[in-house]
Amino acid sequence: MRVSPNATCAAGARSTVVAMPDLVFGPAAIEHARTTVASEARRVPAIADVITVVPGAAFGPLAAGVEVVGALHQLAEALDGELGAGGRRLEEVDRGLDAVLRVLESMDGDDARALDRRM
Repeated sequence: MRVSPNATCAAGARSTVVAMPDLVFGPAAIEHARTTVASEARRVPAIADVITVVPGAAFGPLAAGVEVVGALHQLAEALDGELGAGGRRLEEVDRGLDAVLRVLESMDGDDARALDRRM
C-alpha cells in the first residue's frame, strides 16, 4: 500500500491509497483498526488454552477410546500451532498499521512546518 504523495493530510483531512483512489481513510480509522487487530493478536492464540482433551477413561469400555484421545491431542496441538501463527500474523498487521500511522503523522508534521515557513 502506498499513500498518495499529493494527498492532503492536514488536520481532519483524509488520505487516499494510490492503487485504490476510491479508498479513503483517516488516522482515526487506522488507529481503530490497529487497536482492534492488536486486541485480536492477543486473543486468538489464547483460544487454544480453553481446549482440553478428556482422558481416555472418559470413553469407558470403548475400544477405540485410546485412538480418539490420541487424535484429540493431535488436533489440540495443531490448533495451538495454527492459532499461535494467526496471532503472530495479526501482530505483523498491527505493526504495519502503526507504521502507516507514523507516516501519516509525519506527513501532517511536514505540512504544518511548510505552512509555518510560508507565514
